Amino acid sequence: MTGHGARCFGAVALFLLVVGAAGAARAEDAASDWFVTDQGRVRLVAGGEGVGTADQVPLGLEFDLKPHWKIYWRSPGDAGYPPQLDWTGSDNLAAAKISWPAPTRFSVLGLETVGYEGHVVLPIAATLIHAGAALRLKAALRYLTCSNICVPYETSLALVLPAGPGTPSAFAAPIARYAALEPRRQQTPALSIRSARAIPGKPEILELRVVADPPLAMPDVFVEGPDGIAFGAPRV
Repeated sequence: MTGHGARCFGAVALFLLVVGAAGAARAEDAASDWFVTDQGRVRLVAGGEGVGTADQVPLGLEFDLKPHWKIYWRSPGDAGYPPQLDWTGSDNLAAAKISWPAPTRFSVLGLETVGYEGHVVLPIAATLIHAGAALRLKAALRYLTCSNICVPYETSLALVLPAGPGTPSAFAAPIARYAALEPRRQQTPALSIRSARAIPGKPEILELRVVADPPLAMPDVFVEGPDGIAFGAPRV
């Protein structure tokens, strides 16, 4: 299984910048208002109705995209950039870590990119400064959505989780389901990478030897490397 390296170029598309704001919904809804665009919508959701007693609460960045539109994975490929969140202005938030479910490959106009289409929730583990105290979230979101053209957006999402029981909200199951799709750093007898090497004289080629039982029907591989380097679809 081999893939060709490529420089990461900006998307060949018409770029527009749209700035908007989405306000906070009622706390009992466990979600911010939707930020709605011509290409879809996005909001911040919480897995509980309150913060509970733990020092960490599950959140999610929920995208609902119209057909043929996509957003990007953490390593987008030849073009694009992933959703980015700035939590400046939040209260009682020590850290917030995004998880990235396994993505899909897109091949458009000779560009190989990696991301999501349709509906996706990016799980977020929010660590509190003071366990049990109310959590007030303010998230400046920057993301790029693409089809035949690409449209970048910036918006602000706000959500308040009160002190009190962390009763699971309607978003607890979707957040957990997408979190389970995040690739894990593990190998099993059923699937393992036996070797990975650059081909001598052809450093743009990465050769992987993979063992699978049962055999893989349509194998794919997503390679993350230094900034400016992206690998295309593998040849088996």
